[in-house]
Parts: sequence; C-alpha cells; structure tokens
Amino acid sequence: MKHIKTNQAKKPILLIVFIHDDLDGYDEGKLYDDHFAWLKTELEHISGRGVTIIFSSKATSPGMTHYHYKNESVYDSGQGWKAMVKEFTSKVEESRPYDPDLNKFLLLTRSPINSSVAGAAIEKGQSGIASIFYYMAPAHEVGHMFGATHDDADVIYDGWWHDTVMKADWATTFRGNAYRFSDKNRENIRHYLDQFD
Repeated sequence: MKHIKTNQAKKPILLIVFIHDDLDGYDEGKLYDDHFAWLKTELEHISGRGVTIIFSSKATSPGMTHYHYKNESVYDSGQGWKAMVKEFTSKVEESRPYDPDLNKFLLLTRSPINSSVAGAAIEKGQSGIASIFYYMAPAHEVGHMFGATHDDADVIYDGWWHDTVMKADWATTFRGNAYRFSDKNRENIRHYLDQFD
C-alpha cells in the first residue's frame, strides 16, 4: 500500500519580514493586511503547508533593519542583503527547530532599490528585498524565492484583466491584481517545495 503524505506531514514555511527603519511609523497591521495576508493564504493553498509570517523591526532585530539597500547595482544590493541574512542565520543555526530550506527572509522597504527596480530576490534562495512602493513587489520577490518566474506569469480575464503576481510591468494602471500566482507559477512553487519532503 502506497503511503500518501497529508498536509500535516509537510514541513511548514517560515517567512521573516524585516521592517526597514525607513518604514518607522507605518502600521504593521496594515502592512500585513495589504501585502501578506492574501499571500499567506495563496502559499498555503499552493503548497498544502502551514505558512508563518513574522514581522521583525528594529526593536527585535536592530542589526537587520538598517541595511543600506538603495543602490544603482541591484546585484550589489541583493548580495549585501544575502550576506546579512547568512550572518543572521548562522547565529541561530544550532537552535532553530525548523527546516532551514523552508525559511525565507525579506527586507520590506519604503522605497525601491533604484529608479527602475522595486525589489530583488535570489531565485530559489533565502533572501529578498521588496518595496511597498509597488503593491505587488513583496509577493513578487517572495515568489522568486520559491521558484516563480516572470516568463510563467499571466494576465487573467474574468470580466476584467488582472495580473498574476509575477508580472513585471507594475507601472500599468489599466489591469488589476489577481492576488494569486499563475497556474504555471503555482506548479513551479509546488515543484520547488516538493524537494524538501
């Protein structure tokens, strides 16, 4: 008889969102509701896993929230953040009770990295940076960390046109937000996560 894994058997996902110092004064509840509540539901639907999202501010992680992310070189900005995340995770490596492959670390910022890039993430990596300047940027960068791609994004028509999460042309005001990944990107995310069970 073949054993079929249930949702309870799947390892949970942890997303730690570091609230950059330039977001001091923003209501964390509103940030969560606007950018992460629906994303949590979408990731749980896609993966069949529990998803925990923890906000961390300068009060709880002061060394992580002041990173100088603005840079004409998106690569340099992303690599600098990746190094900070690596240092942070090395300090808790021995004591953490969760699977490190399923932990993602996002720096949430007020402003884009530069005049043309709202965020960056290491594809299928642990770290990303996203600005609230563009509504979908946080979910977009989290998507990259789970294997979603621009090429597999879609525009959905259900009486009106809506962009799925990974559409890269955020400047359009004509289309709405679908608040979901495309079917192909949902499959990409599932495929990425399947390797950890």
